[in-house]
Amino acid sequence: MQLDELMSKLGNPGCYQIFIFLLLAFNYIPLVFNHIIMAFIGFVPPHQCISHSIESLQTLNSTLHQNISSDMSTTNLPMYQANYGKCQTTYSGIQFGNYDNKTVYCSKDSGGTWKYEVDEGETTIVTEWNLVCGEVSLSKLATTIYFIGVMAGGLIFGYLADRFGRKPIMLACLYLPVAIGIGISFAHSYTMFVILRFLQGFFMQGLQTSTYVLVMELFLPQYRSTAGALLECYWGATVMMMAGLAYLLQSWHYLQLAISIPSVLAIAYICLVPESLRWLIMKNRMDDAEQLAIKYAQYNKCQFPLSTWEAVKLQVEARLGETTRQYSNLDMIKTPKLRKRSCILFYIWFACAVNYYGLTFQITSFAGNKYLNFFISGFVEFIAYCIAIYVIKRFGRRKPLSVYFLISSITCIMAAFIPPIITESGIDLTKISTGLAIAGKFGMGGVFSVMFLYTSELYPTVIRNIGMGSCAFWARLGGVVAPQVVGLGEMTHHWVPLVLFGVTALGGGILTLFLPETLGRKLPDTIEDAETMFLSISDDEGKTFPINQDVLLNEKTEL
Repeated sequence: MQLDELMSKLGNPGCYQIFIFLLLAFNYIPLVFNHIIMAFIGFVPPHQCISHSIESLQTLNSTLHQNISSDMSTTNLPMYQANYGKCQTTYSGIQFGNYDNKTVYCSKDSGGTWKYEVDEGETTIVTEWNLVCGEVSLSKLATTIYFIGVMAGGLIFGYLADRFGRKPIMLACLYLPVAIGIGISFAHSYTMFVILRFLQGFFMQGLQTSTYVLVMELFLPQYRSTAGALLECYWGATVMMMAGLAYLLQSWHYLQLAISIPSVLAIAYICLVPESLRWLIMKNRMDDAEQLAIKYAQYNKCQFPLSTWEAVKLQVEARLGETTRQYSNLDMIKTPKLRKRSCILFYIWFACAVNYYGLTFQITSFAGNKYLNFFISGFVEFIAYCIAIYVIKRFGRRKPLSVYFLISSITCIMAAFIPPIITESGIDLTKISTGLAIAGKFGMGGVFSVMFLYTSELYPTVIRNIGMGSCAFWARLGGVVAPQVVGLGEMTHHWVPLVLFGVTALGGGILTLFLPETLGRKLPDTIEDAETMFLSISDDEGKTFPINQDVLLNEKTEL
């Protein structure tokens, strides 16, 4: 409490905190670029198997020559006609009696090649390494491997940021990916590509973890929801930027360089971005903390609160002698309400990630211009983040979260079952399907904007970081699964992933209703608080009031 009082007297928030926030928010640009770039560089364009080995062609022509009759009227006819498919070409003789069709399959072993329907100068890892037909799953596998790296980073960087500080971890995870990203752009094999992408995902999660924590520790609790929502706005804006870059830079090599090199400009962060004041105080680095607190006061043009600072020092000294209980992940499931709450939140985070990344990676394959579709999906996502700033303050957390899930569910299922035809009146139903899928992305953007804040309010202070970290793990697992769901559609039917996304989101919308509302409620501090404080009572006018633990113990309340 003394620390919050100190922060309030150093700017509430001041210009310095806002300046640092704007710098940290830019960290989301390389983060989002790397998370979603596979929507373009892993895109599988329409393709045809158009050739085969020279030996097969010579054999075919020889056979056709032998079957030509002596009738000179046939000599001007084509030697064969070809029916092109994605993975094979069927050659058949013309007017040559009993000649059988010959099918030649394109593969790396047969020396076959493919013709890709791409824009001039456009390349992807699919066109470069022929990741089609028998190799088609490798493109989705590359995305899955990236998110496995993200998952590994989530398990490690939270501890490292607590142990060594938020700033050094943030800087390392901001600069090292520059070198890795350049290496990816020059990767000469699929194996090298996926290894470097795994490392990139590993460090990207470290960047997100350290950046988010720095932002949250920069502000007092009443401003953290707004700060978190604004961070998500940067996310949506970056999705739109990705569409523009991919349109301008058709080669995946150039696109990879474009999202990697600009982070070099953040070299000034070494001097401009400070360590977390809260972390310095909690680690008893009081001299460094005092210098930073003075810097806050100077830039915000306010007087340094010496008496409050002395009170903070006394509180820290008193805590050094205390023996506090150590909490673990098991504490999330030991008590009934927390156990129920945790299971629902784990599913919600998983469902959100599966749907969000699944729609992101599939949006480029929908009918219409893939760049325009992607830009529009980013725009509606940005709108969802902006609206959420008002919605969560006006309508709370639970109902908006459920509604956003249901929007995504309904639109995805509708998009799945609209037939890909043009009606007699000239209406292209495939474009309606694309529009509904983009609306589903709007719903997922809304879910993301509410989910972080809602989860932090449902867990008590003593296990809040543990709870957030565990939920984030399930989100990363969703990112691992999402590309495989999209790949399932390529092997079966295009509507299969959309139905799965819709059903998954429907489950999230229903389960959310079993969680308590947190708007206007005091945050729980202990596990006992979390078990009791979300109970409520009603007065004669139907207004509800929360019952806290003290009221339950005294068995009385005032309406």
